[in-house]
Amino acid sequence: MSVMLDLIGSMVVASFVILFGLRLNQSIAGSRDASMANLNVQQSLADVVRSVEYDFRKIGFDTPDPSRSLAIADSGHIKFYANMQRRYGPGGAPLLDSVEWFTAPAPVSSAGHPVKTLYRKFDEDEPVGSAGMGITQFAITYFDQDGQAVAPGVPSLYGKIAVIEVTLNVESLYKVQDAVNGDTTAYAAAYWRQTRMTSRNLRRHG
Repeated sequence: MSVMLDLIGSMVVASFVILFGLRLNQSIAGSRDASMANLNVQQSLADVVRSVEYDFRKIGFDTPDPSRSLAIADSGHIKFYANMQRRYGPGGAPLLDSVEWFTAPAPVSSAGHPVKTLYRKFDEDEPVGSAGMGITQFAITYFDQDGQAVAPGVPSLYGKIAVIEVTLNVESLYKVQDAVNGDTTAYAAAYWRQTRMTSRNLRRHG
């Protein structure tokens, strides 16, 4: 009888050890996936931020009238002109390019997670989207030279814009193990805000 009890006890202990091992392995795998997802969204955000900063600081570059360099200045959509490629035509006239940034619903998203894709359109090329990540916020705020907010989407006010603020929030397309509570899942996220980003060309106009 004691042998049977010892055998049952050993089986119970072995079962707990196996379950603990499985739970530990699952936790390690979840932490690895979470770390990888966080790294991916941070790298993706860094890539987009570099492009946004480069483009926005070129707004109005080498244009005859910087106050007319903005074609669209809405809260989530901007289009501007600049001599991005430093090209010149007959008589030295700058050949201006158009650059456009906007969002649209992502082609791939999970249910209940309405992410968007951030697109960059250069001249007449097809828009290029930010692949592999979901944009949950792309907000643009405009200010005049005195730091006063300029209402977005009003063409008659575009000439007053001298400073731009951009906010971006990026999330993974799928949920991963939460970094704080390992028993729950959440989207990996990265946030960036460039406060009062200034194009010297915009500030030049009176």
